[in-house]
Amino acid sequence: MKNKVIKMIALILGSMFLMIGLTACEDNPVMKFVIDNQPYEEQAALEQAETPAEFAAQDALYASIYFIESPKGMKYTAKWLLNDQEIKSEEKAMLTDQHGIIVYSLEADKVMPGNLTFQVLYRDKVVTEQSFTIK
Repeated sequence: MKNKVIKMIALILGSMFLMIGLTACEDNPVMKFVIDNQPYEEQAALEQAETPAEFAAQDALYASIYFIESPKGMKYTAKWLLNDQEIKSEEKAMLTDQHGIIVYSLEADKVMPGNLTFQVLYRDKVVTEQSFTIK
């Protein structure tokens, strides 16, 4: 009987820790992200990079995002908005387990002068966003 109680307590505690971990993941799984004219697929390069204050029209853009606490297969949606109008939406899944980089792109012909906003969503909830100017 004592072993069953111990197993039940262990199961309950394990479930609680799992729920806490999953909740934390949904709050802010983005460790670092950079928008630039080149993609960053290696963590070391991404850590060194910074997003410029503005970009030129007709230049392709890449959003390189380092996710943490995200199991393999977890899907995130990226939205690009120009002057508050959605111009592209794309869903990608984690290819690695627990942490890794996903790169989203915006084709040069969609990069027009104005205010561009990039959002990352998980289950329709914005987990991070950044706005900048296109000249």
